[in-house]
This record gives sequence, C-alpha cells and structure tokens, in this order.
Amino acid sequence: MPITSKVDRLNNLTTFIVTGEFSADLVVSVLKPLYEDPDHQPTLNILWDLREIDRAAAIKDEDLRKIVTYKSIYNTKRVGGKTAIVARSDFEFYFSKKYELFTQLKGISVTIEVFRSLGEAMIWLGIS
Repeated sequence: MPITSKVDRLNNLTTFIVTGEFSADLVVSVLKPLYEDPDHQPTLNILWDLREIDRAAAIKDEDLRKIVTYKSIYNTKRVGGKTAIVARSDFEFYFSKKYELFTQLKGISVTIEVFRSLGEAMIWLGIS
C-alpha cells in the first residue's frame, strides 16, 4: 500500500508514510480507522511523511478539498491537535501549504505546519 501508518501511544503520535502515489481516496481510506472506529481515540499529534511520494502524481485542489471535507466531519476528535507534514521538494511543499490553507478556511481545529526535515517536524510536535 502506498500509505503506511504506525501509532506511538507513548508520544500520542500517528505517523503516515506515503511511498507511492497520492490520492484523496487513499488518504481517506487510511484516515477512516483513525476517525471512525468508536473504540479508537485518535492521537493528538499526526505526522505525514511525504519524502517518498511519487512526484509524478497529479495532486489537484479537488483532492485536497475532498480530504479537508472528510476531516471536517470529525473536527472535534482532535481539538488542540497538531499535524506536521514533511515535504522535501517544492512540489510537496507547495501542495502541503495549500492543504494547510484549505483546512484553515474550513475551520479545522488542528494546527498544521509544513517542514522540510523530519527533525524539525518532530521538535515542533514536542517529540524528541
């Protein structure tokens, strides 16, 4: 699967690693267990690692809007949470900043920051 995840309950962190293609449907499919399982409380901290994303992927505004719309349904599940996105190339950085803007416009209650390195993202999340 092009998106894998791991949960670190000690640090209240879920990490998603994208290693191939990117689509809104893939993202929503990995978020569903996080948000829709009544026996599972989502972590406050989430890290999206896009360093290995398929750069040939055509990510459209429509994809970002679909993800933001899905997340808005579960907005109250991570109030006060933080999402860090690690984007090495300009391509990933650009669409990640656009996603950050879309979430702000939709009123999502999570703080999102985009970083160029994993270390910076972990520091911002408060994880050493």
